[in-house]
Amino acid sequence: MVVLSTLCPLMLLGLASAQIIKNPLVKNVHDFDSTFDASLPAPQKYTYTKWTTDEIEQGLPPDKTWGASYYEKESRHYCRDDFSVYNVTYADCPEPWLIGHCAKAEMNREATFDVLGRLPSSARGVISDLLNANIERGLSFRWHAKHSVLLGGYFRPADGLKAALTALWVGGPGIPYQPFLDAVNADTCVADESAAESLKRDGSLGDAVDKGFAIAAYLKIVKGDPPFDASCMSNQLKVLGAILDERWDAPGKCPDKKAPELVKYRTVLFPAGIEVLNTDPVPSSKAVEVTYWPKSDGYPEFCWNEARAARSNDDPRPRCEPRRLNIYNVTYEDCLDQDPWAICHCSDAQQSLDDVIRRVGQLPPALRSHMIHLAAFENSGIGGATVLPWNMVMIFGDAQDSVYFHEASHCIDRGFYASETFRAAKEKDSCWPTHYSKSADIELFAEIGVLHLYDQSGKTLLQRGHDPACLANGLKAIDEYVGLSYQRDGAKCFKRKPNSKVVHPSEFQIMSPEPYISTAVIEDFSNPGEISSLSSPASPFGDYPREIHGQQN
Repeated sequence: MVVLSTLCPLMLLGLASAQIIKNPLVKNVHDFDSTFDASLPAPQKYTYTKWTTDEIEQGLPPDKTWGASYYEKESRHYCRDDFSVYNVTYADCPEPWLIGHCAKAEMNREATFDVLGRLPSSARGVISDLLNANIERGLSFRWHAKHSVLLGGYFRPADGLKAALTALWVGGPGIPYQPFLDAVNADTCVADESAAESLKRDGSLGDAVDKGFAIAAYLKIVKGDPPFDASCMSNQLKVLGAILDERWDAPGKCPDKKAPELVKYRTVLFPAGIEVLNTDPVPSSKAVEVTYWPKSDGYPEFCWNEARAARSNDDPRPRCEPRRLNIYNVTYEDCLDQDPWAICHCSDAQQSLDDVIRRVGQLPPALRSHMIHLAAFENSGIGGATVLPWNMVMIFGDAQDSVYFHEASHCIDRGFYASETFRAAKEKDSCWPTHYSKSADIELFAEIGVLHLYDQSGKTLLQRGHDPACLANGLKAIDEYVGLSYQRDGAKCFKRKPNSKVVHPSEFQIMSPEPYISTAVIEDFSNPGEISSLSSPASPFGDYPREIHGQQN
């Protein structure tokens, strides 16, 4: 999953989607690979020990490629019978590096060890672990997950150098955003054509950082005069060069070596996402009264504001034109003694008003009572957002039942995801509900909450063909915390927190609405089988792409 829309620092500075036009210093920094190969020191000698099966099954680095290599038969990376994990100790450092290798991979074990061994221990230390994974012949990749590096297919010594350079900004210490942006603006060029194209397209800085580090590394480690004049990007090189120097020139043996993170592998109960349960929907409470708000009655401030927010960093149009924004009071048959819900619906939303009302009615009454407002907007993707602690919910695109249940579960959480009780339950369970639930404990709570709602709907998960025994502890923790609120015949409606105050925009504000800077993070459920971390706004530098290069033979 990816973020559909998030107002990152670029947006707050008024720079999101802003083109930055710069010339490229060189055509492609990859053209320096052979020079880097020749300039790096000879590989360090090493010793190694091989992990036992028990050690592997105690925990591997968390990137899914590690688990897929050993556990997932359907994965293109699966290599269990030919998969080994090593502690590799190089002569220049007493601490070992964790390296995984598939014997079916294109590059052998020795080449894998040497790709790190040709780096000085200070630079090597920014990499916590390395995996050489299986991939079809003719294809290759270099992926990053914080300080973890994942390689597949053919690679060369220069790839070890570039892996360390990328880990400096993907893993840490990171790049100071404003100083680097100022440096780009002050310079007349960036490293190469791909960096220039990214800036021209949407102002994203990731390529400028990654390729800029390659220029800084060339100036640092390659002897002789460079085949370029880098004065046109001198300000960027001051920022990047200082970071590279601090790591490369650090004194001592493997200073500040990053330790690998190890997690015990768990299966995923719903690898294609909880959405598969939507084909057998839960009952819905009937709406007995739906009342339209005349425009003269105003708008809930939450809905008015979020409607004026940009659709995404790449699409400055408002989420909903004011003339399309309609407000309805909806009273459900199971909550006749409580105030109606004010539901905000944009007339161009993929979901009809009837669809939205029905899906809100599928929430059990007590769970529904934790939600103050819900707004439905058009979007080409499928997403949802909950603005905490106010419990205002937004739905985007053709979102299905489980998206409503997920966002409502955020409303009832109230920090329980961070409790010792919930964390202990998580450790006892042997599977994840979905790939998405791995991204953060707050998402794990919401996904288990969705399953708990289905399980308590009158037709259990087991009756639906899914055995949740591997999640028994998480389900039990939520049941003991708020279980009755997930049951249609459990806890009743209660008096909700006050609605968002009503605002009355002028005719001018309706005709020419001022853009609103939203802080909401939108969760993307367009590809529910994927994993992503969406608990915080996206980095202004972007994420390192998980691209596969080459042609399959």
